[in-house]
Amino acid sequence: MSKTEEKEIKNEICDEAGDTHHSTLSMISFAFGSFIDEIMNVAFGGSTDLYDTLGDYFKDIREKGVSSNLAFFIPHGNVRAFVLGTKEGEPTQEQLDKMKELIEDGMKSGAFGMSTGLVYPPGSESSTEELIELSKVVNSYGGIYMSHIRNEGSHIIDVGMEEVFRIANEANIPVQVSHWSVISKYAQNLTDEVINLVREKQEEGMKIKVDVIPYDEGFTSLSFILLPTWVYENFNENLTDPAKRKKVIDAIFEKLYSMFFADAPFYIRLIPKFILKKLIFTSLAKIVRVLDADKYKDYIGKTLKETLNEVYPDKNIYDSLLDFMKDENGRVVIQIKHKDEDINVIPMLVLDFACISSDGLLVVDGNAHPMSHGAFVRILERYVREKNLISLEEAIRKMSSLPASILGIDNRGIIKEGYKADLVIFNLDKIKEKGTLVNGCQFPEGINYVLVNGKITAANGIHEGVLNGRILKHNK
Repeated sequence: MSKTEEKEIKNEICDEAGDTHHSTLSMISFAFGSFIDEIMNVAFGGSTDLYDTLGDYFKDIREKGVSSNLAFFIPHGNVRAFVLGTKEGEPTQEQLDKMKELIEDGMKSGAFGMSTGLVYPPGSESSTEELIELSKVVNSYGGIYMSHIRNEGSHIIDVGMEEVFRIANEANIPVQVSHWSVISKYAQNLTDEVINLVREKQEEGMKIKVDVIPYDEGFTSLSFILLPTWVYENFNENLTDPAKRKKVIDAIFEKLYSMFFADAPFYIRLIPKFILKKLIFTSLAKIVRVLDADKYKDYIGKTLKETLNEVYPDKNIYDSLLDFMKDENGRVVIQIKHKDEDINVIPMLVLDFACISSDGLLVVDGNAHPMSHGAFVRILERYVREKNLISLEEAIRKMSSLPASILGIDNRGIIKEGYKADLVIFNLDKIKEKGTLVNGCQFPEGINYVLVNGKITAANGIHEGVLNGRILKHNK
């Protein structure tokens, strides 16, 4: 049993399928090629075992044993990287056919669908047409399309959601929007419009569901969210060469501008770009906090601006940012507050078609955002007990039977005779999230027992060493 599995059980996850947007370095579905390993190593400070097929990965898990139940999606980014490497743009027909073969192999092995991360490389390089063609293969095996959409800011409707709708229609496939939210202060007024749009599509017959994280902030890898795909191929060289550094800075600016400022008030868009560039980089540094780093651990919990000013006092914002990522070999995990709880979180959280996800990345060593260890506890503590916004029954449905129904798992998710006994026994009066930004990896209080397939796997915060988890496979 790995330390990561022990953490997952203590954090109350019985089925990884119950959290429809959650991953760990040891289970990124299945990894294709050394390029993916390099990206994960640079972005999050760890590597993952590499497997040629999902079936090979399943075989390894069965031989070693696992504490929790695991359900898998085929990661589009891994497939694209395996076939195209760092190449940008459209795949050739031969390359697209190879991607389809890999998708088909994963579906035959029991994957529940295909997932995409369209703000991250290499997914950000893909076209909608590519995703439609691959989704058609997924649909032929009864799978679903799950997506971290391409834009959650000012263009969440005309770019982010419209792409999902188009894929759903043209591939005739059920879709799931991961950690659904509206970010950027210039887009907050779009929340109601986005919700109404999804309801309209559902009334028209589209099979679309969402999952929501119960936080007004997010966390990710600083390099993963900012850097273009080509940088990872020769990471240190590309962040050292002056000409390439300028190219990287320009790419970061264009990405941040399109995500957060494209629909800003006209007087902001009239500002000359060389001034706006510094404004955007400086603003980002103020709202981002360092959650984990290898070299500069003393700055965990501080803003990126404080960190850059203290570590690189004689350098401008551009050079200090690139030097920070280079000196840390890209391994900087950040927290960013980009939502308003009342405007962007709660209205989506309470929807009857929204299940709960952690967006968590559980690590064995180092720090992580509290959501990795406390997302489900936060639902019970904050939104059920304290705010009384969701009933206990509805909260549990959002974390169990709803995601099970989305994935088509028909013998889990509810307490019923003949169903698998995946149970979390807790005290609602005592349940409490304990993680902080500087120490996010703290186990919650108030969870008495976790049972996986009928066996007690954790009791009062102590893992029993039981490996009773199963690989859950999709069957058409």
